[in-house]
Amino acid sequence: MLHKKLSRSTGALAGFASALSMLVGFLAARAAPHGLAKVSVALHLSKAPLIVKLAPIFAGIAAAIATAAGLITFYAWLVEHDEPLEKRDGSSAPQ
Repeated sequence: MLHKKLSRSTGALAGFASALSMLVGFLAARAAPHGLAKVSVALHLSKAPLIVKLAPIFAGIAAAIATAAGLITFYAWLVEHDEPLEKRDGSSAPQ
């Protein structure tokens, strides 16, 4: 039973991390320099906004959490199929 709860909670956490990553990516795209400001950042005359630098980190963390959630869900599926039928359904097997 613990593996089912863990699977559900990591799935919810992965969904939240993905949504947060999408929001940060959107804000970074809006904050990214355009026009002459983009040229000055490319020439290292000015710095890019912090959110533009952090967006790939948020995306990497979200991908790592999603991978962990997928592995935990797969483990829960394996453990569930290894349990005898009586334990899964709460009833005895048909005879």
